[in-house]
Amino acid sequence: MDNTANHDALQQIIQVAQGFYARKDRAHDLDHALRVREWGRKLALEEGADITVVELAALLHDIGRSGAVEKTHAESSAGLAVNILLKNGYSEEIVSQVREAIVSHSREAGHEPKTLEAKIVYDADKLDFVGAIGLGRLFIWAGVQGWTLVGENSCEKFYRERICSYRDHLFTKTARTFYDPLFLYMEGFWQQFHAERFKISDSGQADSR
Repeated sequence: MDNTANHDALQQIIQVAQGFYARKDRAHDLDHALRVREWGRKLALEEGADITVVELAALLHDIGRSGAVEKTHAESSAGLAVNILLKNGYSEEIVSQVREAIVSHSREAGHEPKTLEAKIVYDADKLDFVGAIGLGRLFIWAGVQGWTLVGENSCEKFYRERICSYRDHLFTKTARTFYDPLFLYMEGFWQQFHAERFKISDSGQADSR
């Protein structure tokens, strides 16, 4: 497939995906998928992966989040992706690789990325949850979940328990290189956040000391 045909085919997939993402929360919408696609392209070029597989998996990796009928959103997304790609004329080999990458982009059911393309999609998805965009997505997701800023079931708890550990699970050296400055930005935000917080005394009065 030449570059023009590949571009047109991807645009068709984006149009189809847009209908699914319109029903999702805004932390996992089409813009998120497009950013994961761009991260995936960057990683694939550096790591020597199949860019077509990475792009397709990135674009479709979250389409099954709402109304998932299978065990996890990743498995539901993978099932939907298979049908979409086969209907759009992609080979069974490409579809199989895309399915593998989508299923293993989340570790909810114990799936682990095994192929280079799957590892890259996993890494690209995590990179979109760090940095300034990561903070924006965190607060949007908090609104969906009903979280507070700090404390139990909060933005900060999710950040400390999940996002802070992402680097340990990234598969590619390239992703870790991108992750580090984005993570430092988030750390700076939380330091500034706590520097600005009023301390609330037992009486409920703000103490600015």
